[in-house]
Amino acid sequence: MDLQLSGKTALVTGSTAGIGLAIAQRLATEGADVVLNGRTQERVDAAISSSRTPKLRGIAADLGTEQGVTQLLAQLPKVDILINNLGIYQAKPFEDITDADWLRLFEVNVMSGIRLTRAYLPHMRQQNWGRVIFISSESGY
Repeated sequence: MDLQLSGKTALVTGSTAGIGLAIAQRLATEGADVVLNGRTQERVDAAISSSRTPKLRGIAADLGTEQGVTQLLAQLPKVDILINNLGIYQAKPFEDITDADWLRLFEVNVMSGIRLTRAYLPHMRQQNWGRVIFISSESGY
């Protein structure tokens, strides 16, 4: 399949394993220059070395925080494709989830994508081409 992604830069958040890594690998095989993301450099490096897919590089940043998004944007100011895949969940009874837990879930699952989309959308509009995709799942195998 040729998705005509050669020369395009893609960022896949939460992509050191699972669904995110699979998406990143597929985009790279379609010709995109793909940036992986994870919270730690060790996980990013491990994902890149295990994938053996060309055109992968990585940036370690905790995108569940405003500071982490700012850090990533300093290293990657423009993308053509943004896959907002980052997400966490807590397996515990509803009544045991505290306000702090809900706020952390919101910061990671919602605000990370909003902050990145807000930052990358102007470039996409300027070049009259871009893609923003939000992925939501509990887990992937």
